[in-house]
Amino acid sequence: MRRFWYIFFISMLVLGAILPVLGNSVSAANHGKARITVDTLNVRSGPGLGNSIVTQVHKNKEYPILSENGDWLQIQIGSKKGWVAGWFAKKINKPSTGHNDDANTPSGKWVSSKVDGLNVRSGPDTSFTVLGQIYPHEKFQTIETKGSWTKINYKSAYGWLASWLIHSSSNPTRTETPTTKDQSVVNVASLNVRNGPGTTSNVIGSVRKGDMVVILDIQNGWYKIKFNNGNGWVAGKYVTKSKDMDISSGMPSTPTPSTSSAKAKVTASILNLRDKGSLNGKIIGQLKKNSEADILKEKNDWAYIKHGKMKGWAASWYLEKIKKSTTPKKDEALSNEPSISLLNNGTNLRSGPSTNHTVVARGNKGDQFPVLSKQGDWYKIKLSNQQEAYVAGWIASLSGASLPEVAHPTIGDHLKGKTIVVDAGHGGQDSGAIGVTYGTLEKDLNLSVAKTVSSKLQAAGAKVVMTRDDNQYISLPYRIYLAHSNKADAFISLHFNSSIFPSAKGINSFYYSKLKDAALASSLQDELVKQTGLSNRGVAYGNFQVLRTNHQPAALLELGFLSNSQEEHYIRTASYKDKAGHAIYRGLAKYFSTK
Repeated sequence: MRRFWYIFFISMLVLGAILPVLGNSVSAANHGKARITVDTLNVRSGPGLGNSIVTQVHKNKEYPILSENGDWLQIQIGSKKGWVAGWFAKKINKPSTGHNDDANTPSGKWVSSKVDGLNVRSGPDTSFTVLGQIYPHEKFQTIETKGSWTKINYKSAYGWLASWLIHSSSNPTRTETPTTKDQSVVNVASLNVRNGPGTTSNVIGSVRKGDMVVILDIQNGWYKIKFNNGNGWVAGKYVTKSKDMDISSGMPSTPTPSTSSAKAKVTASILNLRDKGSLNGKIIGQLKKNSEADILKEKNDWAYIKHGKMKGWAASWYLEKIKKSTTPKKDEALSNEPSISLLNNGTNLRSGPSTNHTVVARGNKGDQFPVLSKQGDWYKIKLSNQQEAYVAGWIASLSGASLPEVAHPTIGDHLKGKTIVVDAGHGGQDSGAIGVTYGTLEKDLNLSVAKTVSSKLQAAGAKVVMTRDDNQYISLPYRIYLAHSNKADAFISLHFNSSIFPSAKGINSFYYSKLKDAALASSLQDELVKQTGLSNRGVAYGNFQVLRTNHQPAALLELGFLSNSQEEHYIRTASYKDKAGHAIYRGLAKYFSTK
């Protein structure tokens, strides 16, 4: 019996030693792991900044979570335990792959342009500089999507495309390894063949309309073809790929045009063909002066015409009817000649290369003109009446030329080097306001807009500190602490509003200190109203903690009412989030431009 009690006593001691270890294992399993999100983070003896530092941990390392206390996490570091601030760690429930979640890794999806010459920009907004252009036959691997913009691998770097102008697919095309079956037919009178893929490469010969060429490679809109006893490069947009051709004849498969009741000659330097009889119609092609076309039908001041394989609507006032058909001496379709396309409606065309010169004409978005030369940041162009004029290069897109694209300072340049704290209000158990119709949670909208703003600011060269980047609760003092510890140049807190009155609508911007905050709030409010179209509820004093106790310039934004059913529907859309993000980006840039 004595031996039995001795064994029982020893067993209890061993079990007592094992249970705490098991308890820790269960606790860690239940709480998941913490991934550190800052370069160096202090580990403390207790859950609070007043406790002593026991060790340090580093960015992207993961540690088992043993327990939680408010915003603090107790973690296991080897044989040590300690507490870290939860707002500097990301809770995860799966092992790390060893890669940074924020790294620019391809998504596995590929995109192509819906239009010819789609601009690739340095950031997710039309205010960023143009890095180049892509064409429908090219495909690029995507990195990520932010609002209405898609990031791609472009020329060994990164670029951004407008998502509404691209197609997506899961597989790349054969653009990297085309075969000799990839044939095209030249569709201009004379097309230069060069020794490299670009207009700066030397001309080594030419091919003519109707010539068949075999595509060997494709790079950035240029086709490598078999030429004489070697190879050469041609601009891809001036040839028609085989899917649009009758290979047996070597010519485009479009039937021979039927005889029309009338013919006309183009009187403008460049005449746009549109998909409908209106200046709002999409441009689908161009004809040069003295080109001849068949008029198929007329409506108001517009004519539906056919020139070769092209059909479209053209302004009748740029067409001169001729009594009988004549054979033109040469095809006048556009070739590798330099031209510019206007980016905005009401663009001033001036008598000289500066804004001090008089306006001689105005053009609209999509209008194209031949380029005669470049002077500084201005292009010298020829108008339809043969008059010469100048247009600012930063509001025009250049194509078909060896002239350099004008790189003009953008409003985003004022953001370079600035540190901005973007605060997505609420989070975790604090949902904020709830939508009256769809049950939209304010915390989710706040975070979505915050991420859009962050991507635009970072692309402009700003340092962005997010108070939260997922659905977790962050206390107000810690949000302010981030602004102070990072010596932020601005603190922006994002929210959506709610009211007992269902008709309440619009945008508010709040400040606490007139001297420190009011200018920031006003700049943001002006752009938000302008870009989103929501009602202007004005800029006002707000006694909010994130403003009152903040030493940095700070503003709190109410971006619309979730209690208004019509407004809730609008602010849920991707379009609204992108407009709001664009407005905040511009508002910050304008604020810093005055400093």
